[in-house]
Parts: sequence; C-alpha cells; structure tokens
Amino acid sequence: KPEVFVHSKRGAQYHRNVAEPLIPILQQGGYTDIRIKGGGRIFRCDDDNIIKIFGYSYGFGRADHALAKDVVEKSGKFAGYAISWSNDGY
Repeated sequence: KPEVFVHSKRGAQYHRNVAEPLIPILQQGGYTDIRIKGGGRIFRCDDDNIIKIFGYSYGFGRADHALAKDVVEKSGKFAGYAISWSNDGY
C-alpha cells in the first residue's frame, strides 16, 4: 500500500525547495518509488491552533488537500487544532 507524506518547510521559495531535501531522507528509509503528487501551502497558527491547507504548485500541480488533511489529522501531532483545506488560492 502506498504511503502518503505531507511535508512543509517554512520560508521555502518554491515547492521543489521543500521536496528535494526530503527525497534522500525517504530513500535512506528504504523508499524506492517516490512520487511528488502535488503541492500547495500550509498555514499554521500555533496561537490559535489552526492549520489551513490550500493552493497549488506551478511545478507539481495541486495536491489532494483532503488527503493531506487526513494525513495531518492521523499523525496526532496536531491534536486540538482546527484543520481545514480548500482548493482556493495559490
């Protein structure tokens, strides 16, 4: 079964700046068929416990934001956060 990862890097200029450093880490972990399925933006406000997933990548296209939301929720790292997604915006 394919695994899905959601990864963000604060201040990254382009989506490839987020993806490129992650690929060797996944390869070292034994992953061999790595595919970037899309991009977007993640807004996270720890003061208000909010995460918003939205937008798209010019290079990778739009990610499945509903799936990304599910992955973030199931990770358990952001329990108590209101997590939402939208296809709006860049």
